[in-house]
Amino acid sequence: MLVALSLIGAPTAAAQTPAPVDFEYYSETGHNVTEPFLTFLRTTGGVARYGYPITEAYPDPKSGLLIQYFQRARLEWHPGNPDPYKIQLGLLGDDLGKREPPILVTQIPPASDPSCHYFAETGHTACHKFLDYWKTNGGLDQFGFPISEPKIENGRIVQYFQRARLEWHPEKPESLRVQPALLGSIYYEFAKLDPGRLRPVAPISGRPVVVGLNARGTVANGVIARGATQTAYVWVTDQLGNPLSGAAVNLIVHYPSGNQSFSMLPTNSQGTTSVTFPAGKFAPGTLISMEFMVNYLGLSKTTRSSYLLWFN
Repeated sequence: MLVALSLIGAPTAAAQTPAPVDFEYYSETGHNVTEPFLTFLRTTGGVARYGYPITEAYPDPKSGLLIQYFQRARLEWHPGNPDPYKIQLGLLGDDLGKREPPILVTQIPPASDPSCHYFAETGHTACHKFLDYWKTNGGLDQFGFPISEPKIENGRIVQYFQRARLEWHPEKPESLRVQPALLGSIYYEFAKLDPGRLRPVAPISGRPVVVGLNARGTVANGVIARGATQTAYVWVTDQLGNPLSGAAVNLIVHYPSGNQSFSMLPTNSQGTTSVTFPAGKFAPGTLISMEFMVNYLGLSKTTRSSYLLWFN
């Protein structure tokens, strides 16, 4: 039992007093922003750069990533990336199919021209006010490489980048003449994504959306007498380490005579559950392996443990 308590009890105790969830609610569109996107939003330009959120954060069914759409961008959570690249801006310019063939070699401006820069990565240039805006507002991380040359769309000069469309507004004050388009909203409509996600919601007071599970299983006795009863424990958290209540857990014990399944109660408020079952009456020295099959709102996770039968 001490082994089980050391593995399950310690994290549970820490989880009993979780830190309050920080979030911001934007009544302009009726949506919330929370971690992992909130700090990024606050430190890289806020709504002035990305516009207001137009959806809640949710798992993208195609990529499996946690994403959130804003008026001008799509934020993506890439947990496998090193810091500070876990949050990326979606390549909405490319997703809209706006990439054009590279310009001709004869069209490449000389390297000495300070008003234009040629990007060999995509074969396009950024020049004049668009280049100035690109440089002073985040560059590659914010906009990506240019994927077209400037063109006229709906009577306005625009240029597409991997993550943005810059527009020229000569009617505005000089500091506001270059503006990023509402590409998040444009793409959401273009892709015919779920319109229900655009509907306003209430301010949240709970936790971020769950897009990943962590689970850890163990037993009360790593070595147990044959014929005794064993107790298995599992602890389930979300991708940020918050304990999850209501997760369904099924235990499969791989006895030498065949597998046997044991349903466990849903996890409690601390993310834990347990079940007691026969250890088995097999030969001393038999290693019994187990699998915990965890399911929560369509997400699944498997974790394993084992124990050794010994003499009575």
